[in-house]
Amino acid sequence: MDYNRPVRKKRGKKRKRRILKRLIPMVVAVVAIAIVLVVAIATGTFENLSYSTKEADLFEYYQVPDEDVAVVVADGDLTDRKLKVIDGFCYMDLATVKDEMTDRFYYDVNANALLYTTATQVISATVSEKSYTKDGQAVATPYTICLPEGDSLLVALDYVKLYKNFSMNLFGGNGEPYRVEIKTVWEPKQVATLKKDQAVRKEEDKRSLILKSLKKGDSLTIVEKGEEWTKVETDDLIVGYIETKRLTDFREEAVTPVTEVAEEVFENQVRDKKIVLAWDLVTNQSANSGLSDKLAGATGLNVISPTWFSLADNNGTVSCIASTDYVTLAHEKGLEVWGLIDNMTYPEVSSYEVLSYQEKRKSVIDQLMAYAAQYQLEGINVDFESLSGEAGEPFIQFIRELSIACRQNKLVLSVDNYVPEAYTDHYNRKEQGIFADYVIIMGYDEHYSGSKEAGSVASIGYVTHGIEKTLEEVPAQKVINALPLYSRIWIETPKTEAELAAEDPNSEYIAYNLDVQTVGMDVAINTAKQNATPVWDEETAQNYAEWTKNGSTYKVWLEDEQSLSAKIQVMNAHAIGGAAVWQIGYGTEEAWRALSQFQ
Repeated sequence: MDYNRPVRKKRGKKRKRRILKRLIPMVVAVVAIAIVLVVAIATGTFENLSYSTKEADLFEYYQVPDEDVAVVVADGDLTDRKLKVIDGFCYMDLATVKDEMTDRFYYDVNANALLYTTATQVISATVSEKSYTKDGQAVATPYTICLPEGDSLLVALDYVKLYKNFSMNLFGGNGEPYRVEIKTVWEPKQVATLKKDQAVRKEEDKRSLILKSLKKGDSLTIVEKGEEWTKVETDDLIVGYIETKRLTDFREEAVTPVTEVAEEVFENQVRDKKIVLAWDLVTNQSANSGLSDKLAGATGLNVISPTWFSLADNNGTVSCIASTDYVTLAHEKGLEVWGLIDNMTYPEVSSYEVLSYQEKRKSVIDQLMAYAAQYQLEGINVDFESLSGEAGEPFIQFIRELSIACRQNKLVLSVDNYVPEAYTDHYNRKEQGIFADYVIIMGYDEHYSGSKEAGSVASIGYVTHGIEKTLEEVPAQKVINALPLYSRIWIETPKTEAELAAEDPNSEYIAYNLDVQTVGMDVAINTAKQNATPVWDEETAQNYAEWTKNGSTYKVWLEDEQSLSAKIQVMNAHAIGGAAVWQIGYGTEEAWRALSQFQ
């Protein structure tokens, strides 16, 4: 029936409109999604979704257990060292200060004070006080200078900065761990700028924890640049990683050095000529009269050092056997007199007990200065041997304080030292080389009466080692090398079967008993030539002789003109400031002829 057709057309149109209504929102949504996708791709939104947003625990990251502890960032490196933060000031333990900043500080336990010695005075800070004494005046500080903590002493770094050039910046607090930057070198640093907002991360991974969020345009110090990730340091000492592609404008920036502390000038009494010194073993007053005979034939000397002074008791009393006539004769011969003080004449005296007390050190120094004035001496020679490790720091403080007095009185200060070995490091030759005028190497006793085997007193290698190791710490013009005018004759006697059977089977097997005779050059040379024909030994640069007598083997490495000349060649090659000999009583014509080669 025809009347139904128009009705179907109307229904068809309505149906299309309904479909279009459904499709249009879908198309719009698809287009919108497409637009969002394009924008997201262009802006890196999808990429950002793969980055972790979780923040790190900075206390855990820096391994800082308490809020009053600061981690140290030294010259761009995150270290495992920690400082104490008290009232906003940083404190470092004294041992670390001495190791990394300056070893000039001395903690005088008995005086309950931290001392710092300059060329002219000792600056003192009483423990737990907010002031120090300088130039006789009290100087107040806004911080406690030093305070005890357990077995150590904490020192305010602001106080250390009065004596050492370094920069220090403290960050953190208020819920963040303290971080302190310490710089002792000021080389140019590498920096870069951040292209966009980004986070510094704990590790080289976008899923790593965030240490700090940064803004576009922030500058960062480059610690280590990598292809994908770069290790950086923020301006508030957050050290972590950031993607290299996020950085731009890589450049070098100068760092302004700290120059607040001027280098100190020490007016030393170093002579403008080479020193040629001979020690004179004087054991009592009457022995002073023998100088004239000892000087006969001793050409080339310009200094004589008699063994006149000793630590006589634990109160710091100095014994004296000096002689005015001795000094007068020495001066007539053109010699300076440097009186020697030792710590060996009275073995019951404890060097540590004397040197560890400020008032005792002062007493010793005052007595030496009085004797020097009384006898018109030109110098003091310190010969403190066999010092224990604990006596090392008090000893070097004594040298510092003695140097001030010597400088004020225009006296030469020289200090005797063993050939450098690890067990003598506590003598602190470096500090001696700053405060004293001369550092003397006792270049002998390579083998001594207590040695387990026979050997040279001073082989060429031993002497060379002593000079070169000392020159690593002391200026050449301040170094004097001492030569032995003696030798040791070693006697090896085979042990009997009974002696060998009685020994501990776990002990080192030695088939002989060892005895030794220490004799002057002439006795050693004559004895050797009477019993054998000495042969030159290239390894030791000495003439060696060996012979058998009454079942025992005799061995001797001779000090003679040839061996002394070899040593002097080494001394000349290193351009050191002087030569010395132990002792003048052993001198021979050969010895003085060899010594004349020192230039």
